[in-house]
Amino acid sequence: MAGQRALSSRSLRLASTLVVLALLAEGCSGRLGGAPQRPNVLLVTIDTCRADHIGCYGYRAAATPTLDGLAARGVRFSTAVAHVPLTGPSHTSILTSRTPLGHGVRDNGSYVLPPSVPTLAEAFRQAGYRTAAFVSGYPLKRRFGLDRGFDTYDDQLPRGKDARRTAYVERTADRTTDATLRWLDAPPAPHTAPFFLWVHYFDPHAPYEAPAEYASRAASPYDGEIAFVDAQLARLIQHVDVAAKGAPLLILVTADHGESLGEHGEDTHGIFVYDSTLRVPFILAGPGVPQGRVADTVARGIDVAPTLLDYAGLAGTGMEGRSLRKAASGERLADAPAYAESLHPQLQYGWAPLHAWRTARFKVIEAPRPELYDLQGDPGEAADRSQADPARLERMRRELQKAMATTTPDAAQAVDAETAERLAALGYVGTGGSSVRPPSGRDPKDGIGLATRLGRNGMTVARTEPLKAIPELTALLAEDPGMLVARRTRAVAYEAAGQYEGAIRDLRDLEKRGALTAEDAVVLGDNLRLAGHPKEAAEILERTARQNPKFAQPWLSLAAVLVAERKIDEAAAAYEKVLAIDPDHTEARRGLGDLALVQGDLDAAARHYARVLELDATDVGALTKLGVVKVRTGHPDDGVALFRRAIERQPKDGEALLYLAGALASTGHPAEALPFFERALDAGQRTTMTLNGLALARMAAGDRQGAAAAFRESLRLDPRQPDVARTLSEIARDGRSE
Repeated sequence: MAGQRALSSRSLRLASTLVVLALLAEGCSGRLGGAPQRPNVLLVTIDTCRADHIGCYGYRAAATPTLDGLAARGVRFSTAVAHVPLTGPSHTSILTSRTPLGHGVRDNGSYVLPPSVPTLAEAFRQAGYRTAAFVSGYPLKRRFGLDRGFDTYDDQLPRGKDARRTAYVERTADRTTDATLRWLDAPPAPHTAPFFLWVHYFDPHAPYEAPAEYASRAASPYDGEIAFVDAQLARLIQHVDVAAKGAPLLILVTADHGESLGEHGEDTHGIFVYDSTLRVPFILAGPGVPQGRVADTVARGIDVAPTLLDYAGLAGTGMEGRSLRKAASGERLADAPAYAESLHPQLQYGWAPLHAWRTARFKVIEAPRPELYDLQGDPGEAADRSQADPARLERMRRELQKAMATTTPDAAQAVDAETAERLAALGYVGTGGSSVRPPSGRDPKDGIGLATRLGRNGMTVARTEPLKAIPELTALLAEDPGMLVARRTRAVAYEAAGQYEGAIRDLRDLEKRGALTAEDAVVLGDNLRLAGHPKEAAEILERTARQNPKFAQPWLSLAAVLVAERKIDEAAAAYEKVLAIDPDHTEARRGLGDLALVQGDLDAAARHYARVLELDATDVGALTKLGVVKVRTGHPDDGVALFRRAIERQPKDGEALLYLAGALASTGHPAEALPFFERALDAGQRTTMTLNGLALARMAAGDRQGAAAAFRESLRLDPRQPDVARTLSEIARDGRSE
């Protein structure tokens, strides 16, 4: 019976998805009479999504009814390829219709799209479209330049409390969808303008941790993440269709890259350019798009922009790709080879870069030991044919070298003159077009074992088990000193272990090598602050902020330096700098609220916290601090309700647990407060405040021995508490007299 109910539930979900898509198809058929409407355009990119893990691409274990239904009512391209197995560069290709050779963005985090390169959003905005983007991963933050052309660019990434990850790395699909729906529900101006909307979901990126509902019905944790995104996509499409109010809607769903999942020895992505990380879904539906067709023409990331513009009746400029509209309609197009690259091995590991040239059937990979694959007979790229077919190998290498012999825009982040000189010496900036000479350095095929060790034993545990990670990372660096990513990771481990001087040494070493990124500089500033060097910390953070005017993090870290030095006005000014970059940056607003709370300006604090909660109703910090304001302004019941909401969201948040315990105890509910004091201690709030509160609550509940134990622990932390010592003596005296 339970199985029937579960099956019925799944059937209803699938049916509802198909109904939404059917309504979508009807709504996109155009109106009788009058001029045809320009369609609304929805571009969805799913990060790290392999095509062969989606149902409509033949994966029987998939739980992807939305994507499958979309393909059934539109066109699915059987083969689609990305140009880089990295989020930032690949999305730049999607949104500019240029390969990295044409737009200059070669790696995550170290490049900013040059102003000279036009974008898809600019083309739509120039045509009168409203433009909006909602992104979910750090490599797409506005500071890297992809916000250009968007009226709204929502890159609000919550400050996660997962100890394994850095802050502000990811926003889950449900929260990204929520933000998108709020935008769709806001009044448009003008009302008649169509929209171009880009929504990016990051969830399939490692680590794979889908909500339990999706993880339980998927074949693997990775598949669970894709299933979760698929469900959120259903929400999005349904709401977009309603918001469009009958106007035609064009949808294109693709991915920036795939995931190796252990193939070729690579656990995730970023190093190799095999199809496991380059082959992606490409599904198109909407007005003028045939239903249920499978197109055999190879789609490329650079073909996304011209295809969308073609269906919208617009033209782009400076684009390398081509429209696939004819291919979608059944016309056979000539094969257009695809260029692919990964400079990540060179920039992060000190190894040789990889470049590839792919036709519909063959692929050549330029490496210290070149490779050739027949993709038709060997889709898994297991049999290198470079020795068996040397003529084809050389012919395709010449084609690749011809494509690479171009002037590439300089997209490297702004750095000071000294650093630029060092980077140039290493070949990292100012290189123009990529070298057509065979790459030198360690072949990534020979180093992949080191990368695997780094990922499994270094990056995975650097924050959670730093004392385990540090020796492993040190051993890796002894084996290959050029692995800059290992040195960065060791700095993270040193910081997590409280060994700030060790982190500073590693980061200063990167600085000497000319390889200190803006993110590295922020970590250096944080460690200098933690190590007790506030002046040096402020200097490097201010310099980094000047060199990266769209990067908010240096100002946030500088605010932490100033708060620690009790320079409240200067800290507030630093937070305002963040808001000048991003008016709705939640941590900056929360920081201003905290400063107002310290100064006793409860009205200002409440306004800041309330604004944070408007942007993210689940923000635990804002819920907790607004609860404090409510308690202080004589509304303890409201405060308790806010504390409970915070704990529901984050059951192990020590601050929220402590404030809830205190509020309950102070309003005459000591017995109810007791478990929250104890949970606060377990969550790391082992302070005199927590222990004294626990002791008083135990006394009120009649547990004098338990109260005495808590008071004694408090005095061990700080013996200079005469009132606590006196109370403890009274408890002991009363015990003797009984």
